Amino acid sequence: MSLWNMLTLIFYFINFIILWNLIFKKRERPEKVLGWLLVLTLLPPLGLILYLYMGVNWQKTILNGRFSPEAAEAINQSLRAYEGSDETMARMIANVNGSPMFLYNEITLFPDGISKFKALLDDIEKAKHHIHMEYYIVKSDGIGRTIFDALKKKAKEGVKVRVVMDKIGGRYFDKAYKKELMEAGIEIVTFTATFAFVSRFVDTSINYRNHRKMVIIDGTIGYIGGNNIGDEYLSKSHYGYWRDTHMRVRGDFVLGMQGLFFDDFFAVLHRNEASKKWEYVKQREIYHHETAFCEFFVPSDVTRPLPMQICYSGPESPLYAIELMLLKMISTAKERIYISSPYFIPSDGTMSALKAAAVSGLDVRIMFPAQYDHPMVGHASMTYLGELLECGARLFLYDAKAFSHNKCVVADGRTFTLGTANFDVRSFFFNYEVNAVVYDEYYASKLEGYFVNDMEHAVEMTYDDYRNRPKIQLMKENFFRIFSLLF
Repeated sequence: MSLWNMLTLIFYFINFIILWNLIFKKRERPEKVLGWLLVLTLLPPLGLILYLYMGVNWQKTILNGRFSPEAAEAINQSLRAYEGSDETMARMIANVNGSPMFLYNEITLFPDGISKFKALLDDIEKAKHHIHMEYYIVKSDGIGRTIFDALKKKAKEGVKVRVVMDKIGGRYFDKAYKKELMEAGIEIVTFTATFAFVSRFVDTSINYRNHRKMVIIDGTIGYIGGNNIGDEYLSKSHYGYWRDTHMRVRGDFVLGMQGLFFDDFFAVLHRNEASKKWEYVKQREIYHHETAFCEFFVPSDVTRPLPMQICYSGPESPLYAIELMLLKMISTAKERIYISSPYFIPSDGTMSALKAAAVSGLDVRIMFPAQYDHPMVGHASMTYLGELLECGARLFLYDAKAFSHNKCVVADGRTFTLGTANFDVRSFFFNYEVNAVVYDEYYASKLEGYFVNDMEHAVEMTYDDYRNRPKIQLMKENFFRIFSLLF
C-alpha cells in the first residue's frame, strides 16, 4: 500500500469518527450534519482541516459570570417596573443574559456613517474621563486615522482610552500607527477568542470573531449599531452609498454596554483575578448603582421613560440569546415584521417562525442588498429568501448602485432590535454579537419609516420573478447554499 493510500485511509477513519460523534453524540442542527457529511466524505484531508477550523466549538471558557442573588432581585425589580406589552420577551432576555430593563434613556438614530461619525467625533472631543471603543473592522484609512488621531489627542490630555479590536477585522490596521497610538497612552488589545488548549495548534479566531461595535464615553454616552471603522462606511468605496443604521444612547442602557465592554476587555487580557473582581464590581454597579465603588459607572440624569435591554451572545453561550430574542419577536408579532440584513442564512427556528408568520397573513418584509460584498453568502441567502417568497413574504432588493449593511428588525411598530447581529447563523452561533432591544412605539415607528424610505430605493422581487430567473443563477445559489450549511 502506498503512503498516499495509507494517509487517505487514516483521514477517512478520522472523518468517520467525527461523523459518528456528530450524528450520535452531539445535538447539532441536521443541515449542519449534512453539510459536514458531504465535505468530510468528498474531501477527506481538506475536510478535516476545515472541520478543525470551522466545525468545532473550541470555546469552553465562559466569559460572563453568574449573577448573584442580589443582582437577580434587582433584575426582577426592573422588570416589575416595566409595564409594556412585551413582558415575556423582556423576561426571556433577563433570564438568558442577566439584562435588567434599563428604563430611562434618550436615543438618536443615524441612517448612515456620515451622520454617525460626525456625532461620534464631537462626543470624543468633549470626553473628560474615559473612552472605551470596541469594533470588529478597524482600518487606519481616512476616517480611521481621523478617529484615532482624536483619541490620541484625548489620551495626551489624560483621558483613559481603551480599544478592543478583533484579530481578523483588525488586520487592516497599520502596525506602525498602532504602535504610535499605544506609545501615546491608548491601551489597544486584540480579541482572538483563543482560550482553549487547542488554540496553540488551531487559530480559532478565524471562526470565532468579535463582531461587536460599541463606544462608551465617560460612562454616560454609548454608540451601538452596524458601522465599523473604515472609509466604506462614509460611502467612499466602489459600493457607492453605504446604508447602515447606528444609534447614540444616553441613559441607563450605557451601564449595560460598559459592563459588556469590560467583560471582553478582561477576557482578552486573561486577568483571572481582575476578572473576578470585575464581576463583583459590575454586578454592584449595574444593579445597585453604588457609583463610589467604580468610577466608570455613572448614574444617568435622563428622566424620559424609554425601556431598553442589552442582548448579547457568543459561541460559549449555553443559550444563544440573540437567536432566541429574534424568535420571540417574530412569534409574538401580530401585524407586521420588517427585517433588514446584509446576509440572510437563518437558523431552522427563525426560518420556521418567519414562514409561520408569512402564511398566517402577517406583513413580512425583508430588505436585502442587490449588490453583495460577499458573493458566496449573498447567493446562498437568495435560496432562503426564495422559500419565504413562496410563503407570502415580500422581498426588496436595495439599490444595485449602493450597499445595505443595515441590521435591524421591527415588530408591529412597537419593538425593535438594532445592533451588530446579521440575520444569519454565524451571528447567532459563532460570532460575539450585541444588540439593543428597544420597547418604544415612537422610535420603532421611526425605524419603520427608514424601511419604507429604503423601499423607494429598492426593487421588489416577487416569487414569480424569483422562479423565472436564469437557471444558471438558481444552480449557482443552490450550490453555495451547500457551503452555508457548515456555518
